[in-house]
Amino acid sequence: MNESLFIEFVAKFFPKLQPLIEKINGKRNKPLEYLHKTMLRTEYSADQKWESASINSTYVAADIVSMDSPLPVKKRDVVAHSNGKLPKVGMKKVMKETDINAINIMKARGASFALIATKLTNDAYACSVGIDEKNELNFLTALSDGYVLVQDEDNAGLALRVSFEFLPDNCFGVETIGELTLDDIKRVLTKADADGNAISTICIALSTYNKLRGTRGARELVASYMGQTYTAETTLPVPPAKTFDEAFADDNNGVQFLKIDRSVIVEMNGSRKSIKPFNPNKLTFLVDANEVGALVWGTLAEATNPVGGVVYTTVDGYKLISKYSKTDPLQEFTAGQALVLPVLENIDQIYSLDITDAQPVDDDEQEGDSTITIWGHNYLKSEVTAAMGAMGIVPLGSTDAAYIKTINDLSAKDEARLKKALVYLPEVDPATLTFAKTADTTGKTVTVDTNAPASDIAAATVSAGDAAWITPTISGKTITVKVSANSESEAPARTGKVTLSIGGKTAEISVSQAANT
Repeated sequence: MNESLFIEFVAKFFPKLQPLIEKINGKRNKPLEYLHKTMLRTEYSADQKWESASINSTYVAADIVSMDSPLPVKKRDVVAHSNGKLPKVGMKKVMKETDINAINIMKARGASFALIATKLTNDAYACSVGIDEKNELNFLTALSDGYVLVQDEDNAGLALRVSFEFLPDNCFGVETIGELTLDDIKRVLTKADADGNAISTICIALSTYNKLRGTRGARELVASYMGQTYTAETTLPVPPAKTFDEAFADDNNGVQFLKIDRSVIVEMNGSRKSIKPFNPNKLTFLVDANEVGALVWGTLAEATNPVGGVVYTTVDGYKLISKYSKTDPLQEFTAGQALVLPVLENIDQIYSLDITDAQPVDDDEQEGDSTITIWGHNYLKSEVTAAMGAMGIVPLGSTDAAYIKTINDLSAKDEARLKKALVYLPEVDPATLTFAKTADTTGKTVTVDTNAPASDIAAATVSAGDAAWITPTISGKTITVKVSANSESEAPARTGKVTLSIGGKTAEISVSQAANT
């Protein structure tokens, strides 16, 4: 690395970079706003770890995962367990020969110091803002999804996945998948109140908020707040945001909406795209929106071991901005780097509502029968009723829809408890087998899907009833079906069935064999 090509200018304005950046941002038509700067306190970590004693990281877990994995962030395999080290984030801006010549021409023509300094400040400003944008992206992702993926520039291809472990007891779904109602929100507020946590703020994507404002429940809430009389047939207008907010706060002890519509430009493999990091399918309920955690930062090695010829300055206390040049080809570099990570705290006081989390009602289900479809499986309704009763849960009615609504009203923790207590009816795949007229002594296999206890699986039986030409056997969760030849002269095609019995629950496999013609 060599000294900056414009050291006579850099040496003068770099020490004043902080106020220059603030001045540039203040002159923007729409100054950039950062929730992580208003909702997180700044916390220095002397040991460069985010899990320091001053950080409440009781419910925080972190792993090292592949950056390029096709899997969702939450499901990526662990490469290694994190030791709590802060990841390094940053970016570089490169001034190539054309840009360098442009500034040299400005100097030759006697351009003012201020004009040239402004030109040289642009890259430094971009590096500082770039780190802010990454922090905002990470914070809004964490705030809505409860986890975040941060690429560590010191480890190519790897990233730090931080999970803030939202408590299952504080996580809820909606009654109807993809639809948000005031009743869904009310259910979370009621649970928080029962826990002794007074919610003050609900973080919500602006697009989701606008859909909520257009629901019948929102229109009726505002109509009642305004003293308007109406019936179920009355057409009510979509209320203005200000009026809806007032009516909602009046009905919910002053709870306010924090509407988030923040976009961040990200660049991957040279391609730029705009994303909105706050998940529109999630609502986050906070007790205190003024401080939900800490922006934890550490000291970079280069800050205490500067490279000769490089000019450095610090912005916001933790961003190290540097300027230098290289030859072959001739280039001027501006770099920004930081050891930093937004960390959510007091997770036990955060509540989450997922609009995509709801059990659907099976439209093909026959009302009045003995089974009900939940979590993609069939259960005996009597067992569901008994399991609910053991948890002190009373179904909202006798129909399948009422049972599903009861389940959708549960927290993630209670829903998981109910699911664990139930054993669904065994399922077989394939459920139909077809054989040629000749004997099959090898047999065809059928896979059994069941969550029955291991003891019930070990004691499972299969029977072909009166169909002596069918020989079924079972080993674990695999059924093998063999058949003898359909050898009698002019014998017609024949059918039979194999019945699987596990823990008192059954499933059937239809078996057919070709005619002997």
